[in-house]
Amino acid sequence: MTVPQDALAKLLAPRRIAVVGATPREHAVGNALMRHAGGARFEGSVWGINPRYEEVEGRPCFASLGAAPEAPDCAVMAVSDDRLMAAMEDAAAAGVGAAVILGRLYEAQPSNPPLARRVADLAREAGMAVCGANCMGLFNAVEDVHLCMTVLPYREVPGRVAFLSHSGSTWSGMGGNRRQLDLSIGVSMGNELATGVGDYIRYLVTRPETAVIGLVLETVRDAEGFLSAIDAAGEADIPVVALKLGRSERGRRFALTHSGALAGDARVYDAVFRRHNVVPVRTLDEMSDTLELLSCGRRPASGGLGIQTDSGGERQLITDLADDLSVPLAQLSQATREALVAVLDPGLEPENPVDYWGESGFAVLPKVTRILADAPEVGMVALATNMVSGRRILHESDAALEAAHAATDKPCVLLANLSGTIDPDEALRLRRAGIPVLSGTQTGLQAIGHLMDWQRGRARASETLEPFDPALLRRWRMRLAEGATLAGEEALALVAESGVAVPDYAIATDPRMAAAVARRCGYPVVLKTAERGIDHKTDVGGVVLGLADEDALVAAYRTMARELGPRVLVQAMAGPGVEVMVGMARDASFGPVMTLAMGGILVELLDDAVAFVPPVGPVEAAALIARLRGARMLDGVRGRPAADREALAQAISRLSVMVAALGDAVAGLDVNPLLAHEKGVTAVDALVVTGEPAEQT
Repeated sequence: MTVPQDALAKLLAPRRIAVVGATPREHAVGNALMRHAGGARFEGSVWGINPRYEEVEGRPCFASLGAAPEAPDCAVMAVSDDRLMAAMEDAAAAGVGAAVILGRLYEAQPSNPPLARRVADLAREAGMAVCGANCMGLFNAVEDVHLCMTVLPYREVPGRVAFLSHSGSTWSGMGGNRRQLDLSIGVSMGNELATGVGDYIRYLVTRPETAVIGLVLETVRDAEGFLSAIDAAGEADIPVVALKLGRSERGRRFALTHSGALAGDARVYDAVFRRHNVVPVRTLDEMSDTLELLSCGRRPASGGLGIQTDSGGERQLITDLADDLSVPLAQLSQATREALVAVLDPGLEPENPVDYWGESGFAVLPKVTRILADAPEVGMVALATNMVSGRRILHESDAALEAAHAATDKPCVLLANLSGTIDPDEALRLRRAGIPVLSGTQTGLQAIGHLMDWQRGRARASETLEPFDPALLRRWRMRLAEGATLAGEEALALVAESGVAVPDYAIATDPRMAAAVARRCGYPVVLKTAERGIDHKTDVGGVVLGLADEDALVAAYRTMARELGPRVLVQAMAGPGVEVMVGMARDASFGPVMTLAMGGILVELLDDAVAFVPPVGPVEAAALIARLRGARMLDGVRGRPAADREALAQAISRLSVMVAALGDAVAGLDVNPLLAHEKGVTAVDALVVTGEPAEQT
């Protein structure tokens, strides 16, 4: 949408606020806004706009926006939907820079064009930033601005966390949180009439207090603007944490290819987030812990997490959850182990997590914390305890953590195992000292894992990729521009020219031709229907494997020709291997998105897939392979040899380079199966769909 930055500043940090529809009527939105739009620390002006009054709630009121002493920075529309267009026209004529539209823009009798479109067009023509419509409004705790229906509690202290949400209830819940997660700016974005999430992010990145940005997203309406904005946040060292709504099966968009069905809405966003180093979360509690940790300003050193605890049982719980969540625990060096042995009571293990509690009690506590903080193999330190009020262990633990925090620049966090036990005063004291208090074992460990992953993402160097051959690129673009799904032999040729091996094959249209091809390829062979319009051959009996001689081939050909048509593909049998699928679907918002899954006919049933944005190098491809639950099949099971992971990663990379070069001309792609052998890989079958994929029901 690309709204000018000065218009965003007038929306999110206005100095002159006008409430259109100001009224002395108690409980009316126009009255509430006059009372709280500018708080005690607000240094600007709040004016009412209503020709019926000269003053509302002790503030001046004018007949129109044009009658105000100066052009307002922002106008909050506290008027009914049927009066909204006139109010926006008044705002544009008066030179107002921004507007907050709380209403839904409902029309009892729909107009043409609709009211929402007319308002959006007017705002764009006037260069206005618009929050809404159909939103709860916004607040700015730094400048003490509250352009929303109600003042949220606990916003007295400006924080370093900016928060954007498509869910108004989530916006108000996060804005009014009681866990001392201090926010700077919070925006209920509504339906993004003229200002999108990318516009907000670009402005927030310029704010000096912004340390992290949290997003609750239903969708992204302007993909290009969103991607450029999150990249700008990354360049500014500002993490973006996103909770994507609508991840269920019902939200998936299906396509002709397996990969289209597997990618779906959720996996596409996961792929985009991974490529652009956005931190994905699944729950609001996980988001809260993650935002608090990432806003502390400290970044992990190299190494894993060092944990100290006062409970053997909770030590086991933490270890189990860290393993489940793939949070790397530091492997303690011999020097660190010896330092721990010197302070721990006899019988206590110098292992991470460190259970320090023994006969010596509190005397050991700060020593262990400092040893972990000083250990070069420890990248960050967590002290895990229950923050029960009134107990000595609470204050001793906090003091030990504060001392370690002062002695190192590594992140030092308190990991509260039970969120319901947290003493609010002690938690506040730690937080004000820059020490995050993570409110639950699982969500806290998830937050720690997210910080480590984000840090690794920043440090990850882009791999140098060999481009798709320019001559081949021109030729294939010309062919794809002709439209229609590629014939099977053409799809295999495209895969082969991308750098992935395929078995020898040729087309035949009668038994004699089929036999000649088989003699050239060498028995055994595979017979496949090559008739147009049959995309998934196995489903209709269009594949016969292991034909060992000419008699078997001819018999199979006659049956297939009678049932499906005379055009067939005869192909040499590939050697044994593990079946993998690599595919691509073109997302309407983000363009080509690829999918990697364990292959064969069970690919969709098993739902074991990972999506990614092309192109990727072999190193990144290997990491994607490792994310699959079924990747263990590649390491050899029941006496079978291990598959060639390196060759598989190379093949995935080469296919991704081809897709990145041709993806705007291809609607869908499946290479299924891609056989990973003991040495090398072979693409056995391929499907390439041009144009827009048809939607399946």
